[in-house]
Amino acid sequence: MLRHCHDRALLRARPLLLALLPLLTACASTGDAEGTAETTGAAEEAAWDDGWEQGTPDPLEPYNRWAFAFNDTVDTYALRPAAVAYRDYIPEAVRRPIGNALDNLREPFSAGNYYLQGKLGAGGRSTARFLLNTTVGVLGLLDVAGAAGLEQEQTDLGLTLGEWGTPGGPYLVLPLLGPSNVRDAGGLAGRYLTRDYHDPLHWADAGRATRYTVAAVDIIDTRAGLLSLDELMADSGADPYVFMRESYLQNRRERLRDDDWGDWEGGDWNDSGDAWDEGGG
Repeated sequence: MLRHCHDRALLRARPLLLALLPLLTACASTGDAEGTAETTGAAEEAAWDDGWEQGTPDPLEPYNRWAFAFNDTVDTYALRPAAVAYRDYIPEAVRRPIGNALDNLREPFSAGNYYLQGKLGAGGRSTARFLLNTTVGVLGLLDVAGAAGLEQEQTDLGLTLGEWGTPGGPYLVLPLLGPSNVRDAGGLAGRYLTRDYHDPLHWADAGRATRYTVAAVDIIDTRAGLLSLDELMADSGADPYVFMRESYLQNRRERLRDDDWGDWEGGDWNDSGDAWDEGGG
């Protein structure tokens, strides 16, 4: 404002948890240093904060902070309460099959992107997961493929564009959709425009009411899986906006196994003749 473990909430949160590892290490180091001089600890904390704050060019920050505040308000008064109620009042025995089915709906999109990335093995596994879970797993309610050793692997169009060499561009917070960047936002748009080809609900000619209901449940289910990170963010003491920005960007870099922000120099995005200056884009 982001997998392969028995708890499905942790399955989804794992990439973000990996992205937060440097932050957790820094927090732990602060705790271990309680016996050192207070002034030394303060100096180290200030130095770490400076590096965290200044580590990423953010020419769209004024707009991004507005969008972040808007999303935070929606989350505080609507999304988080719904997620808490979902977690507290819907039994795990019901939530798990729901989550499995929602994950299964994403498999065709992941498979297609793996093929586009040239990762035929991952694409084949994703395809096999979808076919097995949709049939034997009763429309994905049961993760039969996972039990058989076919672990879930998800990717998206933003990562595909990154694999093709498209630079990430400026960090971008999307209203209601959360942290992104120019490339990943384009990937989201592409996913929406091609939904007729990769979305099983469209293949089944499901009505709008069904599609919107599934989307709403998916959002709440995903948010419920991330509730445990709320306390982590609060305890970090970091600026929530910066915390989310750095977590998201580091996670995407990890997924690409490459720092595609290398084109940024002094706050500019110099690619194909385009330049994003510190004051805007």
